[in-house]
Order: sequence, then C-alpha cells, then structure tokens
Amino acid sequence: VPTIARTRHTHRSHEMATKKKAGWESAVAGGLGAAFSRTCIAPLERLRMQMIADPGKYPSMWACISDIYKTEGVQGLWRGNSINVYRIAPQSAIGFFCKDFYKVKFGETPLGTNGKPSVLSLAVSSAASGITMMTLTYPLDLVRTRMTTTPGVYKGLIDGCQKIAAAEGYKALFTKGLTAANMFAVPYYGTSFFVLDMMKRKYATYGRAPGNERRISPLASLPMGAAANMIGCAVAFPFQTAWKRIQVQGIGGRPIKYTGPIQCITDIIAKDGVGGLFNGLRANLIKLAPTGAIQFWAVDQIKIWMGLSIRG
Repeated sequence: VPTIARTRHTHRSHEMATKKKAGWESAVAGGLGAAFSRTCIAPLERLRMQMIADPGKYPSMWACISDIYKTEGVQGLWRGNSINVYRIAPQSAIGFFCKDFYKVKFGETPLGTNGKPSVLSLAVSSAASGITMMTLTYPLDLVRTRMTTTPGVYKGLIDGCQKIAAAEGYKALFTKGLTAANMFAVPYYGTSFFVLDMMKRKYATYGRAPGNERRISPLASLPMGAAANMIGCAVAFPFQTAWKRIQVQGIGGRPIKYTGPIQCITDIIAKDGVGGLFNGLRANLIKLAPTGAIQFWAVDQIKIWMGLSIRG
C-alpha cells in the first residue's frame, strides 16, 4: 500500500510539474509567435488602425495605404510596430498562459472532468484569458493606438504614458476605453481561442478510435488560426470600433464625442446605420487571416521545439 501511495504521489507531482512547465512555456511561445506575426503583417495593421480611427477619410483601402506611403514613406507602413510588439508580446504571453491556466482550473471543476475541459469550460477559459490579458496590458495598447493613428503625438511608450498621465490623469492609462476593450476582448478572444481549440480537438479525433488521437502538425494551425481569428473578428468588430474611437478622440484634432461604448455604438448606428459599426471590417479580415495563420503556426512550432504537445 505504501508503494502504491508513493507511486500516486510521484505521478501527481510529475503532473503538477508538467502543468507548471507547460504554463510558462506556453507564455514564451505565445509572446514570440505574436511578435513574429505582427512584424510580418505590420502594414496591414497600420491600414486597419487608420481606417477605424478615421472613418470616411479614405474611399478605399488602397487610397488609405497609398496616402500613408506618400506622406510617410515605406517606414510609415511599419509605424507603431515596435510599440505594437512591446504590447502584443506580453499580452499574448499572458493570454496563452491564462488560457492554459484557466483550462486546467475549469477542467478540475464540474465544468469539465478529470482535467479534460468541457466545451463550456473552453469557452469560459477563453473569455477569461481575454479579459485578463487586455486589462493587464491596457496602457500599452492605448499608447500604441494613438501613436499609430496620429504620427508624432508621442515620442515613445514612456513619453506617451507620461503625457497621458499629465493631461488626462493616471487613471486614464487604465480606464480610457478599457470597458469597451473588454467588451471586445470577451467575444474576440473568447471566440478565436474557443474556435481554435475546438478545431484542433475535432482534427485530432475525427475518424479515430478513442485514445488514438491524430498528431497535430503546426502546418494544420495555418488554416485553423486564420479561420479562428477571422470568426472572432467578425463577432466582436462593433465593440472594437467603439473601443478604438474612444481611445483616439481628442487626439490629433479629432473631436470628443463619446462618453462610453454604448453611447458610441448607438451614436454610430444613428448616424451611419448598423453598417457603420463594421467600417473597416474588410481591412481587418485581410489583416487577421495571415496574422492568425502565422501566429498560431509560430506558437505551435515553438511549442514543439520546447517539447510541448499541440492539442485543443
């Protein structure tokens, strides 16, 4: 009996150590994968941000990107990418860590069984990780958005934080649009993480006997990541529109019109109809398809290099 008890204790200790290891290594993989993907598609990110921040200014995506190139040169297409990487690397590291953390926690509750997350626990853990990552890194996103859409407004991250604190108060670093950001984070990250995990789970088990799951190649993450990001974007885009407009109002000559996300959304509908909430969606989808494909491929490839398994 003592031998059995020791064996169980050893197995439990090994399992806990593996979970801890997977947690921090998922964070590293998530951060590096996000930084790599965002640098690859930086011009599309600049296009996306500009069309959301300045609705109606550009008749087409080509007109927008041509104007950026003419006024700022090639480097303008990557404007804001450094601070975007400073933002997205820790944000994604937190997101991937929290997703795994919450999946384990919810898997050990009635939401799941024996550490295997149920469909409901996958959805809840995905949404919870989105809120956590957005809230903890919000000042980085606020400064990045303003620097990208209003060239010259801040010299850098530190300067941006200092100027925002001086002009709008320190609370603005964590409250200027945070409610709208989390209203976006829940459906976007909740949907994209959930869809990705469900597609991986289906891919691994489809047509296979129980316990004989198909190995998931990082290449399979290319179409899955693209689809997950695009679906999440389409679901959450109205909230992103409100979030970004609140962040940039009063900056670069833009008027201050909104007191919160609900008022922003109702004002847009009253002025431009429901379609106004989706202004810039096409540019977003064009940007997010390669972003999701590259990011989730890179994350899974890095996980393999680190000796971790790829599963939903």
